[in-house]
Amino acid sequence: MIIKCEKCGKEYEIDSNEKLSDFECGCGGELSPKKTGDTPSKPLKTLNRPNMDEGLNKKDRNKKIGIAIACIIGFILVLIGGGMIFHNNSNNSGIAPGNTATSIPNSTYTGNGVTFVYPAGWKPISDLYSPSRWEYPNPFVAYYEPLENGNASYIETYFYIKKRDVGSLDEMLRIYRSNIASIGQTEVSEQNITINGMKAVELIKTWHAGGMQYRVMTVHIEAVPGSKYYRIGCVVPDSRYNQTLPQFKMVANSFKLI
Repeated sequence: MIIKCEKCGKEYEIDSNEKLSDFECGCGGELSPKKTGDTPSKPLKTLNRPNMDEGLNKKDRNKKIGIAIACIIGFILVLIGGGMIFHNNSNNSGIAPGNTATSIPNSTYTGNGVTFVYPAGWKPISDLYSPSRWEYPNPFVAYYEPLENGNASYIETYFYIKKRDVGSLDEMLRIYRSNIASIGQTEVSEQNITINGMKAVELIKTWHAGGMQYRVMTVHIEAVPGSKYYRIGCVVPDSRYNQTLPQFKMVANSFKLI
């Protein structure tokens, strides 16, 4: 059977038992059967040779299907990998060093010699002498996530920052571990981290109050060795810990001296 490219005009000859749809012209033009009685305008290229004739290519459908499948599999793996990364970051209690970019709407606090960003819409806690579980000394700043009533009559999720009068990070941690053990709180995990170049330790603890279990992420920071030490405490009901953790990390990661 004689076939012709509608684009470049080249003509080819294929076996009668072969399908036109299995071939394509090298120029990419559409092939169609040559009308009976027409005289070939160009020498015919036969397929009955060891190699395919120049200009006429047999479509490798299996190869294309394989490539398509490989692309799909690759795309799925990328999605799965991205999901795993997101999942791990969302549930890992560790804090990445330095300021991390975030899409969480935020505001900036600057005062008491420090600066940090906190979730937009969170409100300052005006009474820094309570709750008593803050222990001594009282924080110099604290913010809470408003509930539906929008006021501080009942607070579940909040963070505070204290400046500690100690001589070393080890001393601050030793005192803290002793305090939480004495009031029945439980340490869950502890790891060394870095906050904007400052040595720090992240300690996770839990406790029960008012029939609810709370989970707390505390970050103990050695801002100036032997001189300035801070503790950031982030409190939330255990059931909402993973949901709120990115907001707490944003606060801790952005903490700097000014």
